[in-house]
Amino acid sequence: MAELPGGRRLAYWRNQRGMSQQAFADALGKSKSWVDKVERGTRRLDTLSNLQEIARTLQVDVDVLIDTDTDTETAAAGPTTVPVGPVGGRDLDTLRAALFAYDATLAPPDGAEPAPAEPRRGVGHAWLALQHADYRTLLGTLPRLLRDGHRRRAAHPDDPQPCHLLAQGYQLTSTVLRKLGDPGLAWLAADRAMTVCRDADDDALTLAATGHLTRVLHTLGRHRHTVEVALTVAHRLTPPDPLTAPPTHLTGYGNLLLQAARGAAGRGDPVGVADLLDHADEVATLVGDDRHDHGLSFGPTLVALTRVITALDLDQHTTAVTRHRSALDSTTFHQLPPEPRAAHLLDVTHGCVRLNDLTEAGRALLLADQATPTEVRSRPAARETIRTLLRRCGKPHPGIVRLAEALRIAV
Repeated sequence: MAELPGGRRLAYWRNQRGMSQQAFADALGKSKSWVDKVERGTRRLDTLSNLQEIARTLQVDVDVLIDTDTDTETAAAGPTTVPVGPVGGRDLDTLRAALFAYDATLAPPDGAEPAPAEPRRGVGHAWLALQHADYRTLLGTLPRLLRDGHRRRAAHPDDPQPCHLLAQGYQLTSTVLRKLGDPGLAWLAADRAMTVCRDADDDALTLAATGHLTRVLHTLGRHRHTVEVALTVAHRLTPPDPLTAPPTHLTGYGNLLLQAARGAAGRGDPVGVADLLDHADEVATLVGDDRHDHGLSFGPTLVALTRVITALDLDQHTTAVTRHRSALDSTTFHQLPPEPRAAHLLDVTHGCVRLNDLTEAGRALLLADQATPTEVRSRPAARETIRTLLRRCGKPHPGIVRLAEALRIAV
């Protein structure tokens, strides 16, 4: 998408958000004619305030909308005028392009095939990078992992191992795109992971891939589908008595129970949430210590954290805050990898903002930034939450003000 002119790039993101030109114009307080002229390139966006308002409406960073090759006036304003995060829109373009490289998925392998150990090492390093929220490294390596995965799959059609590695590559891609603000393509990547998993013939891997898919569905607000997909796959790929499944299955099965609970909470179903989390507690007891497989975490700590988030989703503010503070005091929470720890704190931040508990939201946000700065500073949703806190707090916490200044976020 980097090669698109600025107006067409704006149209792309408007369509990604499901907005008509009229709806977009209404949100901006502009006319439909104004939007049409901007998208056709007959009217320039030559003020920073216009760019910032459009970026806020589309929930993207300003740098996603700027054509740095041609927009010399904006570039000349200097780096301090544009709120650019560590990972910008152009950083995502290579990964997006890799998803649309159908020649890689359909054509026979060309070029040198990577040595068998290289893809395994690459996938292992990518999961480690995800645990540390190292999105810049992931954006640099995932396109190659997908390309190499398709080459090895085509060269060895009867070997499940290349499918296993390619499915993990798509799971990683789905997670990165979801977190960095492109849930539509994250859904595509998750769906491809599910398709490849069939050829990998690995039920544990399919359970993990379903976990990534249901996270995208939840992000898109498809709560009913989140519940249905999670429970359908969980019950189909585990024994009649799921508690007798091997540990790798239990991790995937338990995680799907947590995703189903999130979906039930999104639908306003407290009874369903309670039943699912009670069952997840049983599974977590058998798993023992928290496990982290294929980018998904499950265990007693994760069940406790999901109880916090589902309480927020069900507007049970007092219960949620009490559980949240208890979780922060636990040793096991601080033993989680940096990414799931910070991601949970951001979920708490968003939930508390929605319930207008700005003090608790600000506290969770600063803890997330302290735990894993890249998780906070790379995610568009976190940046928008910072803007919300700055707008709605009469006197924002100095730490939030400093964070906004570091990210060049304008209110």
